[in-house]
Amino acid sequence: MTNSDSELLSSEKPSVKKKRYSGLLLTITVLLALLLTVEVYQVVATYQQNKLVEERASAYQTRVEEAKELVSRQQTIIMGLLSDYEETAYGSNVDRIAEQQLIATEYTLTALQIIALQNSQIIELLANAP
Repeated sequence: MTNSDSELLSSEKPSVKKKRYSGLLLTITVLLALLLTVEVYQVVATYQQNKLVEERASAYQTRVEEAKELVSRQQTIIMGLLSDYEETAYGSNVDRIAEQQLIATEYTLTALQIIALQNSQIIELLANAP
């Protein structure tokens, strides 16, 4: 700063200095308020996104548990099919091999339908993974 600048500043009236600093302080205050607003918005957006991720993970975990229970029940059904098949196919009321083959085919189709259902559920779970 030169002497003329310092003289100019010292010769200004206090009200002019006050107005100059007042405008600068107002600008800084507005900018800080905008910065605070942006930060608050980011925090809220991050919180909501985390909450959504948690909800999706919870829903996915629920679906996985339901699928496990269903697979367990279906495995029991498949094992029951095997024992029912043995009783039906090799029981005393089946006299011909063609009847045994027909019974075997029916039980095989039922088991394959259950396995296909399991596969579609697994594919759906993998497609909708969070």
